[in-house]
Amino acid sequence: MFRVFIYKILRTKTELSHGQQGFSLIDVLLVVAIFTIILASAVSIVPSRVSKEDVDAKSKQIVEFITQARDYSMSGYYGDVWGIKVLDGNSVCQDSGDCLVLYKGKSYNSRDSSFDRILEFDTGVYIASSQINDFHFSYKSGWLATTTASSLSEQSIVLNSNLGLSKTIYITPTGMAHIFTCGDDNIYDTEGQIYRTVQIADQCWMAENLNTGTMLAGAATDPTDNSITEKWCYSDTTSNCDAKGGIYSWEEAMGWVTTEGVQGICPHGWHLPSDSEFDTLIANYPTDSVGTELKENGSSGFEMVMAGEMDTDGNSYDSLTSLAVFWTSTDDVASNANIHYNENGATMSKAANPYGWGFSVRCLKD
Repeated sequence: MFRVFIYKILRTKTELSHGQQGFSLIDVLLVVAIFTIILASAVSIVPSRVSKEDVDAKSKQIVEFITQARDYSMSGYYGDVWGIKVLDGNSVCQDSGDCLVLYKGKSYNSRDSSFDRILEFDTGVYIASSQINDFHFSYKSGWLATTTASSLSEQSIVLNSNLGLSKTIYITPTGMAHIFTCGDDNIYDTEGQIYRTVQIADQCWMAENLNTGTMLAGAATDPTDNSITEKWCYSDTTSNCDAKGGIYSWEEAMGWVTTEGVQGICPHGWHLPSDSEFDTLIANYPTDSVGTELKENGSSGFEMVMAGEMDTDGNSYDSLTSLAVFWTSTDDVASNANIHYNENGATMSKAANPYGWGFSVRCLKD
């Protein structure tokens, strides 16, 4: 309709004083005005788009912002420690969007807002809604902390764009911020232990078994819901945990909840994989060789190790060099949860197993 209207205007001519036809000043201004309206309308219906470079640049800004807060805390700048508050759709942010607030003090809610420094986000880059968090850096050490915890596990800030791009910034327990690239970068648990990662298709996995927590006295000692992560070490020997990871009951691995996909005892930004997520991993390889591909030195980089199990039927350990079993976060029936396992063969199997048995844990990035 706009095109037809403009065409009619261009066809309309006015008589000039010498008998020639042409456009009057009013005609020209009218056409320019209409083109301006059309252009504005076209721009308004095309979503704001950002490139990978824009997301990368914003990620680097966040790292610098967090590093500044840590440096302030370590030096006692203005006589206090400093923290970071991640806000999503909050009125503190410009146009009630997303932002990071660098604040003075141990708690965002009790801060003096006159010291606030705010890092705003552009329209096309936004914070994942699950990333709202609040932490500060300890005086001199620079380690992550909150008002209720003197140390924290690795924290994360996930950026998304309206083009479907994503970037994760991790803050280690020691307070160091870095942009995470799966397969190149490591992750850390609350104890500062380091784990390699691997990208397999669209999934990012830990390339080592989890080994966080306090070792139980023996196979006959059961973990309890006591806010302490507890693990078995094969043969009650810490060197086996160091080499092949801890062995956990399902309830302990889940953090004593039953929600599928829960973080459980995994580092922040990671979770205990569901049965279907494990199926997705396995589907990347031929059925008759997937076990081989997932093992140490296999093509996948998953580096599956034979870590054995803790059998509650006899309160004993077995199969240290011949069995790898992984919990999933998928509950089954009658106090059973789904597992995936390999009996030192070329294939993978799955079953349901009682909660109380002890198996390995691999975490999957959110």
